[in-house]
Amino acid sequence: MGEKYIIDVDTGVDDAQAIMLALSRPDIQVVAITCVAGNVDVDQVCVNTLKVLSVCDRLDVPVYKGANISLVDEGIEATHYHGNDGLGDANLDIEVSLDKIQKEHAVSALLRLVNEYPGEITLVALAPLTNIAIALKQDPDFGKKLRRISIMGGNTQGRGNSTLCGEFNFACDPDAAFVVLNELCVPITLFPWEINLTSAAGHPWEWFDKWIQTDTSKGRFNKAACRLAVYRQREVNKNPIYRSCDLNAIATVINPKIIQETKDVFATVELHGKYTRGMMVVDWRGSLKKSPNVTLVEKIDTSLARPMFENMLK
Repeated sequence: MGEKYIIDVDTGVDDAQAIMLALSRPDIQVVAITCVAGNVDVDQVCVNTLKVLSVCDRLDVPVYKGANISLVDEGIEATHYHGNDGLGDANLDIEVSLDKIQKEHAVSALLRLVNEYPGEITLVALAPLTNIAIALKQDPDFGKKLRRISIMGGNTQGRGNSTLCGEFNFACDPDAAFVVLNELCVPITLFPWEINLTSAAGHPWEWFDKWIQTDTSKGRFNKAACRLAVYRQREVNKNPIYRSCDLNAIATVINPKIIQETKDVFATVELHGKYTRGMMVVDWRGSLKKSPNVTLVEKIDTSLARPMFENMLK
């Protein structure tokens, strides 16, 4: 059946693409998708996730509704980068019902599944870390029961993409990110924001223009959902390459050869600064004398992932 994955999402366009990629792989068994507020509120995240599963003809994958608010405060408002509905406001003609959402809470599902499959679950966290932090508070050994965990989030240079100094997923729930980095007690592979700014992490528009025209149900879904984000990247921001953070992140989990360079460091999250709350703090020089808790992905080659991306739309 393949390696067991749980994917924790706040389904916007790049989460949707990441789910599609995982579902296209015969070597992966997606045993659960857990939803949390982030790009949009958690009910909309659930709807978006069901739409992805519907277009992939995989409504058999269980979807669990999780936290809709951050641990301590209101966090930051959704940036709606992916549109008000999280899927590019594309008016996708896909009818789904929240009746398909499992009755069990996402946190309960996380705890149950890692106990059912100790040492077998790969957890891919593509969203604010609220669900995972709550799971840790309920079971401090939660992380030890995972096979591995990969997180898309955090930043290493104090350059924010949603607050002055914070990356979106961490800034949405800084306290949850702090709990996860400091209490998970298992090595974390972390795919930080800055990696997405490098040329090697992007995709040439020439390749993208062919990819986006894939004439299948999944290809047409991808094209419609991407519309707004692509307009912002290409026309507004004049990006020389196409970027999809969550898609790249899960690709490195599926094929670690995409990762070219890493660095083991101790990292935590700033909670108190007026302008820096939610910023990931990296102890580059080992000043704190603490053992590394994070393997930072520092360089990737996404050209190795493009065949997978092409196949996922077939």
